[in-house]
Amino acid sequence: MSRIMLFPLRSVVLPEGKMRLRIFEPRYKRMVSECLKSETGFGVCLISGESGAPKNVSSVGTFVSIVDFETLDDGMLGVTVSGIKKFNVLDVDADNDGLRFANVDWLEGWSTAELSDENQFLGERLQDVYKKFPQIGDLYLHKFFDDASWVCQRWLEVLPLDCHHFEHLVTQSDCTVAIDFLAEAFKSGDIREETRH
Repeated sequence: MSRIMLFPLRSVVLPEGKMRLRIFEPRYKRMVSECLKSETGFGVCLISGESGAPKNVSSVGTFVSIVDFETLDDGMLGVTVSGIKKFNVLDVDADNDGLRFANVDWLEGWSTAELSDENQFLGERLQDVYKKFPQIGDLYLHKFFDDASWVCQRWLEVLPLDCHHFEHLVTQSDCTVAIDFLAEAFKSGDIREETRH
């Protein structure tokens, strides 16, 4: 079990994923400052509207490291993070300023797996999304459009999934269930390459 700081968001990042954040609340500026001083990271969770969720965050999240930071034109702090590993939230509490902390157990990451011929289109469609939204695609120096695990996690980051569905997919032991969900959703027309970023 480990204790980490939490940053709840309406979007997610998963292992090997990248995300740009705009930090303006004092509690999260403190979080970033403490992470930089101690050379550690923090947890990113989905904001959950469910009453049973601990402190309104998803029960699963991703521990991230800070890979870049800058002062933005509007004076806000811009931070780029990289997903390291997933975790289960055991319990959540908060400091006086509202910064949340969680005790977490770490989850195994998904192993690399080659996309089947049948599902190659998932990698191809993801390339299209990155061309359409270069602010996401440009975050990646290396892209692995033939790796089922990598492609699957990048899709789960950009699709507007509800908290419960997201939790179900990312807590599976491998990417098989998520790949099947994505393939079926595309074929049925449920996915129209909209993103939550």
